[in-house]
Amino acid sequence: MPAGVVLMRACHLVSVTLPALEVVKQMKPAATIIAVTSDNERHRPVLDRAVSLASETGATVILFDLDADLGPLISPLPTDWSGDGNEQQFGERLEPNDLDAAGQATLADQVRVVRAAGVNAFGWLPPKADAESLAKYAASQRADLVLVSTEDAELVGALRSAAGPALEARSADQEPDRIHVEAVPPG
Repeated sequence: MPAGVVLMRACHLVSVTLPALEVVKQMKPAATIIAVTSDNERHRPVLDRAVSLASETGATVILFDLDADLGPLISPLPTDWSGDGNEQQFGERLEPNDLDAAGQATLADQVRVVRAAGVNAFGWLPPKADAESLAKYAASQRADLVLVSTEDAELVGALRSAAGPALEARSADQEPDRIHVEAVPPG
């Protein structure tokens, strides 16, 4: 398995040969890293990698929680149907207190740990935790790098085949931005 792949904001994947640190060093000043995590300890190396890269570059880290997907009929956050005005309470980058309010104490604690390391960090509770949702969220956040555990082989494989028109690229005369994806091996 290669060290990473590149996911363009239009969801086209190609190989990348640059190490992730070099990719991050070339990022814009307000770089964003999305680290795919869960309650499972197997994601600890992903969090460690995100902290390491963000500490060196000043990037913001968003923790994308695989455990947030509760099924097709349940949203991890209040919806327009479940509570009046709650849709304005939560943005697309959740603070630890937002995560606690949503019943996601484990992710809130992970965000606090990353922040304690001096990194600007947030969490996200995707309604569906699949490659397409991850790609869309990464594009909407203008992420530069997505870190995924090699143990999430299905997700890594799905990211490679997510080359459908999930998102529109910028106008045809502009080259789409790229999101680099690194598969992080277990510690």
